[in-house]
This record gives sequence, structure tokens and C-alpha cells, in this order.
Amino acid sequence: MDDPPQRPPRPRPRLGLAIGLIVLGIALGILSFVMVTLPLLRLVKEAPTLATPGSVTLHLNKGLYKVFEPTGTVTNAVTPIHAADVNVTAPGGGGIPVGDTDPNENITRGNRRYASAAAFRVSTPGDYTVRIGGAHGQALIVRSLADAVRSRVGWVAAIPIGGLCFLIGLVLLIVGIVRRSRAKKATFSGEPPPA
Repeated sequence: MDDPPQRPPRPRPRLGLAIGLIVLGIALGILSFVMVTLPLLRLVKEAPTLATPGSVTLHLNKGLYKVFEPTGTVTNAVTPIHAADVNVTAPGGGGIPVGDTDPNENITRGNRRYASAAAFRVSTPGDYTVRIGGAHGQALIVRSLADAVRSRVGWVAAIPIGGLCFLIGLVLLIVGIVRRSRAKKATFSGEPPPA
């Protein structure tokens, strides 16, 4: 009795899996990058400018906020901002401690450059009044850029995960193409396909 001819086993890995991982990796990487960068750009672009001395009431979420002062354009009309010049009032009327900070965070808006001067931490979301006295010029009140990045840590972690999915998919695709090529050659030459 003749056995029916056996079809050679399907070369693995499957192309669909490889291509799916590549697409997933690209999509996850792009989405994660956008979810990290857009809020940071919006944070800087929409930061309120305050003429000093002066006050402004802002709706702030939980986090570390910094008062940024102009730098690189110092004239006689601009004086530095110190923590003693900044008064932050919570929604209930109580004060929030403000401290001096190193000018380690910088923001460029248009042709003006700002450096961090003072910082305060908001523990509950609400409307806060920020008063800056003593200093003459202008200031920006922005959530700390480092704090904002930390709040997006899940999306930051997803960027290398997307890259890893892409690389695994690419390796599987190459391995699959090589195995398929070898299987075709073996079929045409009459040799058994490689395992």
C-alpha cells in the first residue's frame, strides 16, 4: 500500500507572527513617544506668564511646580526671583512652603530663556494663588519637567518594549524567510527539507 506523499512541514516561524510583532513594536513605540512628548510640549507652551510683582490663580494638579525666571537677557529692569519673594496659597487659604531651587531646569519660549528659581509641591489638586513680590520682570509657573516625566513613566517604559517587539519580529521574519528559502530549494532538489 502506497502512503500518500507527505507535505513538508510548514517552516517556522510564521510570517504573520513576525509581521504582527513588527507592527506592534512600531505602533507601541510611536504611541509611547507621542504620549510622553506631547504633554511635555503642552506643559511648556501653555505655561502662564506672570508679570512680577503680581499674582495669579491657577488650577494645579498634584506635583512639584517651579517658578521660572528669565535668564540670558538680564537688564536693569529684571531682578532675580527668590523663594522669599514667592507666596503660594492653597484652596483652603493655607500657605504652601516654597524653597529656592538650582537653575537646573531651563525652558526656551520664543527667543526668551527661563531657568528655575523657586519650587513648591502641590499635594491636592485645586485652585492655588501664586504671588510673586520683590522681583521685577516676569515669571513662568510650570510643573517641574522632571516631575512631569516621572508621571509618564509607564509610557517611557513602553518605548523600549516597543523596540524589543520590533527587533523580535524582525529576527523572526529573517529566520522565517531563510527557512522558507531553504525549504523551497530542498523541494526542488528532491532533498528532505531542513528541520
